[in-house]
Amino acid sequence: MRPPRLTDDEVRDWLVTHPSWRLAEGHLVADWHLPSHREAAQLVVDQVPIADRLDHHAVVTLVYRDVRVELWTHDRDGLTELDLAYADALDELTGRSGA
Repeated sequence: MRPPRLTDDEVRDWLVTHPSWRLAEGHLVADWHLPSHREAAQLVVDQVPIADRLDHHAVVTLVYRDVRVELWTHDRDGLTELDLAYADALDELTGRSGA
């Protein structure tokens, strides 16, 4: 069973401790600007095990050296604990500090 949708307060509280993420049209969004296209493409590859482990998949966009990740739970039409767990794991993978 998929987790329930988070409240606006829960999302706001999480965002306070995760400054690299922002809310855009109900999605969690983060951007990375990498030194090279190869490193940006590697980030796209490296995040796949996170998606597989959580059985939750982001919209990941690669444009040259830039990677954007958008998270939301489609079947809940909003954010759930799956999105926060994915974002936390991605921050850990990339060395960004979170909670």
